[in-house]
Amino acid sequence: MTRFLRHARLLLLCLIAVLGLALLVVFYWPEFYLHSARQALERRDFAAAHADLERYLAARPDHAEAHLLLARLERRANRYVEAARHLDACRRLGGFTEEVQLERALLALQNGDFDARLEQICRRHAVPGDPEEFFILEALSHGYSKIGYLPEALFCLNRMLEIQPDNGYALRRRAWIYSTWRKHDQAEADYRRAVEIDADDRTARLGLAQLLLDVKQDGAAAFEQFDRLWAVQKDSPATVGRARSLLLLGRTEEARQLLDDWLRSHSDDSAALTARGKLALEERDLALAESLLRRAVALAPAEPIANHTLYHCLIQQGKTSDAEQCQARFQQAEKDIKRLDALMQHLKEQPDDPDRRCQVAEIFLRHNQGAEGERWLLTTLRMHPDHAPTQKLLTDYYRRIGRHDLADQLATASKPDERDISPPSRKQPGR
Repeated sequence: MTRFLRHARLLLLCLIAVLGLALLVVFYWPEFYLHSARQALERRDFAAAHADLERYLAARPDHAEAHLLLARLERRANRYVEAARHLDACRRLGGFTEEVQLERALLALQNGDFDARLEQICRRHAVPGDPEEFFILEALSHGYSKIGYLPEALFCLNRMLEIQPDNGYALRRRAWIYSTWRKHDQAEADYRRAVEIDADDRTARLGLAQLLLDVKQDGAAAFEQFDRLWAVQKDSPATVGRARSLLLLGRTEEARQLLDDWLRSHSDDSAALTARGKLALEERDLALAESLLRRAVALAPAEPIANHTLYHCLIQQGKTSDAEQCQARFQQAEKDIKRLDALMQHLKEQPDDPDRRCQVAEIFLRHNQGAEGERWLLTTLRMHPDHAPTQKLLTDYYRRIGRHDLADQLATASKPDERDISPPSRKQPGR
């Protein structure tokens, strides 16, 4: 009997230990995800951090810090609605009041919604030594780029690279600004450094490849970069860039085959149609060239290369009237490109100029880049709510796309945005 009691007591203790261990696992296992997410954030593995935080919130839906961390991740991925949702949850839970205020300011600024009050909130934290300095500068650089404040964006990126010299994001963003300013050697150096740091950085590699092809005219170097992109993901930029590099190298048959194979399943790719039409024109297959180029122009009416190539194709066939229409579109596109370059150079020094900003938007709208044109118009109205040309252009755009509700609001309101909004300050962050 004594032995039975001993065994029963031992069995009971084992059962209690197992139950206790099970309870510990159930209670503490989600904490592993939070710990793992923090580690992933430290090594900049944002995808892993996001997955761990989602798992953690599935078990701990009322954890304020996890909501705050997810809000930051969603903002940095440009998922602004999701970021705002997590910030609302964090505020509802009563946690991290100052951090939520900062994150809300960064969310607005990164999306190009600038005002002096929001900048001041960020500037209080964007000081050397503050653990949030880098991420604040990252958001500001993104927002400044969106509204055309490229010198301010460059200042932020330079400071980010002082803090993290091997940050690929800052390098490729700075390379893009250098390319915009036609500082191609500096852009190439930054793109090359970015792909050295992260060979899988597709954005940086594509920027480098396009620069080598379009500016340097280095077919071999461009092909190497496009080929690496194409091996991983066969999309339009990689395919067309690869084909154009092959043509530059004199490998015509390979380029023709590549474009023909691509167009069989991507018949609405205007860039591929233009490249293949240009090749057909060079090979004197005028009927094929005209067919391809007409399709390209129908898809992208303001695209200069397609119009210019179609013009030459039609002239060679004596189709003068149609050719003149292509020439007119080409000349307008060339004029717009030169004008846009001059406007951007002007805005480097006077980014608040509403007339020039409105003209930039007008060019984007004329080239069927509605989202970009709308963004320029909206940010201009935030700075200058009473600027009549901007109001009219945006009203006309909304009517053209069928958004009569927004057009009516603009037409009747004395101010498009009733919030107290001041123009962005010219003071650089941290200065």
